Amino acid sequence: MKQEIYLLPRADFSWFCLGICGTAFLLKLGMKVPGFHSTLIFFFLILLILYTILPKTFPRNLDKRVYLSLLASILFLIFANVHSGPRQKIIHPLFRSYLETQLKESPLTKFESRIVMGFVTGSTKEIPGSFKDIAKESGILHLFAASGLHLGIFIGSLQFLGNLCFRKRKWISLILSLGVGFLYLAALDFPVSFLRAYLFVFLSLVASLFYRKIGPADLLAISSACIAFFLFHDFLSIGFLLSFGAVFGIFFLKPSFDQILLPKSKSIFKENLHLTLACSLSTFPILVYYFRSFSFGGIWINFLLVPMAGILLPTLYLSFFLQSILPEFFVDQLSSWIWVPASFELSIFLKLFHTLATFGRGYKTWATIPMALCFISTLLTIGFALYPKLRFLKFPLVKTPLYLLPTIFLIVSYFFPTIHIPALQTKLRKGNLSIRHGDHLYIFGTCYSKGLTEPTAGLPPPKFISFESESCLRGILASMNKYQITDVFWHGTKKSLEWISKFQLPIKPKETEILGAGMNPLFSIIRFDGNPKEVGRFLKQTKLADKSRTDPKWKGVLLLDFPPWKKKEAKEWIQYQKLLGISTAWKMILVEETFEIPIRDHLQYTNLL
Repeated sequence: MKQEIYLLPRADFSWFCLGICGTAFLLKLGMKVPGFHSTLIFFFLILLILYTILPKTFPRNLDKRVYLSLLASILFLIFANVHSGPRQKIIHPLFRSYLETQLKESPLTKFESRIVMGFVTGSTKEIPGSFKDIAKESGILHLFAASGLHLGIFIGSLQFLGNLCFRKRKWISLILSLGVGFLYLAALDFPVSFLRAYLFVFLSLVASLFYRKIGPADLLAISSACIAFFLFHDFLSIGFLLSFGAVFGIFFLKPSFDQILLPKSKSIFKENLHLTLACSLSTFPILVYYFRSFSFGGIWINFLLVPMAGILLPTLYLSFFLQSILPEFFVDQLSSWIWVPASFELSIFLKLFHTLATFGRGYKTWATIPMALCFISTLLTIGFALYPKLRFLKFPLVKTPLYLLPTIFLIVSYFFPTIHIPALQTKLRKGNLSIRHGDHLYIFGTCYSKGLTEPTAGLPPPKFISFESESCLRGILASMNKYQITDVFWHGTKKSLEWISKFQLPIKPKETEILGAGMNPLFSIIRFDGNPKEVGRFLKQTKLADKSRTDPKWKGVLLLDFPPWKKKEAKEWIQYQKLLGISTAWKMILVEETFEIPIRDHLQYTNLL
């Protein structure tokens, strides 16, 4: 008889941890509210006192769990470091040096070495940018992020070898695998998904030592509470939500799929299909909400590649281990032979990935968050999690349509229409901004911020690009190659245009016109960052725009995008506009988070401002 899966924790300690998770969730919601932390402490302290002195109304077992949850909330608020900020995860230098040394001695190419580094370290920074983009659009980027897959395979491999060496004392194998697994976790600087996986393995293996079983809900509650208590900033982060969302699908959705379709079958095909479908459905609302994108082809690409990764990773670990224990005088002779299996498997993996990614990525983006899809996918996730409890869903006439429901939802989601895109869109970054007007993308300032030259998700790529800084060249040339853009204009200074003339680039220089002055016959949008050297050119261009305008409805907008230490000066420009020689035909607007609204209102409804 199959063991029933409970949605709520069964152990008292798990309810203690559940109290920590609930309090951490409330604290995350109100972190920006002054005094919210103190208010929560006072609130839970009052609840605990009232619950202690008032007559008991719950059963004894439930009464104990409620008391533990309230006590955990107070302890969490008092002792947890909830004010810790974000920290950059850095691979330990010794571990990185070890991997790099072993890869240099291996026969792998530079590209293959970077892919192997990405696999072993679980860091997407190690893999090439072009490969990373394709992996993201194919939905397999999680294979290059430190996750439960990596740790499960690593500790599983150690357990297998340990059980062979210590057949009669398996507890030694267990301790060794957990110890080495912790070193692996520490070497990667405790990434949240990797830490979640280690806590799962630790709790499960320790429970097995005492001939106990720990339920899925208990695992989720305890591991979440540990992350909330010790790494509060990572609690409810995107990595946390994706990791726990995928595991929730494995624990609660996959058993439901198994019960609906061929419940007695144990085929690898069915297991892998339901595993992929459960993870995709449970992470769908998170990916769509935060990234406004989803790789529909990633479902079947993961179906084929994840099992291959499960074979490739142990081979890589074994290759590193064997090469590292070789005497130095044998490395040159035997290294190429040691890496033969890993190189062969890696070549098959990359070939299959390239073929699948070329023909079936199914990458879909939306310009705005499709809340309807997020809501429906969440309902489906909850519905399938509750399937074992809902008897009316187990009738044969209901099972087949119910099983097809996720597939139908994913097909409809792929063709879900995008919302109407406004004619004017802005994107503000540190030291620069971009304005998308129809098919034309205008990039003001430098391009040191990543992704500024990339089109907004859900929008088709622009047909025209205009920019003013040579720092944008790299990103723009990549976009030209990727999206086949031919009309690109550089509004640079005389020196920069003399520099570009030495190279044969498919870019059209415009020295006489400042960026944004000729944006449209009906309006001009010019940005000024307060640079004293550009004041003369800036004022000259506004006067030229005044003289060259032909339409009486023409409007001008001056975007004052001064650094923070020059905000007062920007306001002074507005105050002394006439003294600076700028005509009243120009509307001055400070660049802030909501500056797009004043621009649009001024261009459409002048009298509102």
